[in-house]
Amino acid sequence: MSNYKTVFFTLGILQIILGIFMLLPIIIQFFYSELDSSFFGAALVTTIFGILFFLSNLDHDKKLNLQQAFLLTSLSWLSIAIFGSLPFIFSNIEFSITNAFFESMSGITTTGSTIIPNLENMPKGILFWRAILQWLGGIGIIVMAITLMPIMNVGGMQLFKISNNDSSEKILPKSKEIAIRLIYIYFGLTALCAISYKILGMNVFDSMTHSMTTIATGGFSNYNESIGFFDSVYIEISAMIFIILGSLPFIAYIKFLSGNRGIFFFRYSNQNFHKNYSS
Repeated sequence: MSNYKTVFFTLGILQIILGIFMLLPIIIQFFYSELDSSFFGAALVTTIFGILFFLSNLDHDKKLNLQQAFLLTSLSWLSIAIFGSLPFIFSNIEFSITNAFFESMSGITTTGSTIIPNLENMPKGILFWRAILQWLGGIGIIVMAITLMPIMNVGGMQLFKISNNDSSEKILPKSKEIAIRLIYIYFGLTALCAISYKILGMNVFDSMTHSMTTIATGGFSNYNESIGFFDSVYIEISAMIFIILGSLPFIAYIKFLSGNRGIFFFRYSNQNFHKNYSS
């Protein structure tokens, strides 16, 4: 059983991070005068469970085989979806446990389906939490694990094999550098998308939430009409551009930043041009 301590240790870290993210909607609630105890209670429960997993598995061996990596992948999605449903359950909207779990799982898996019939009447904190769930799901719980384990000095290449077909190639010499660049790229794309939406006419709240769900390519919105609510061709074009950018493999961005410009089409086409037409 000790071989699985690394799995539960990592799950504890993920739950603690999720609990911290649950505090962000409290800021939105305060700003829009919708403050209640739902997110604080959910954050407290999630963080406590995360700390218990963390402390009870401190003596892990810092290694994962392929079987344990698959287990971590499955349990990560399931546990994040379960704890991610707590703010819905604790809210005043009277979500059933089934509906809360569905909404949370839909967000974290970036499925984009919703059981909420009238999004315009939802509290801003709930709308922001839906966007956060989808944003976290966009980078992937498995990628979060890859990001965490190098920091914890845990070998994460087994998880990398699951999440990427080109598993035999190490993109950079150090996995910590991969983790840092993943974070920079994802945050950077989200920020650029939010700025674009704000410039094109969205308010600050809508630009933040829609940028998170756009980069995640999930499609959660604050309105029943989704992006069509804004009735703006420019916003729709911006959404399409950032959806494409968010759908590209992040490994391609990392390779590009590492100097491997040949990963993009233009270099290959340029090489073929010179090969065929140079004398």
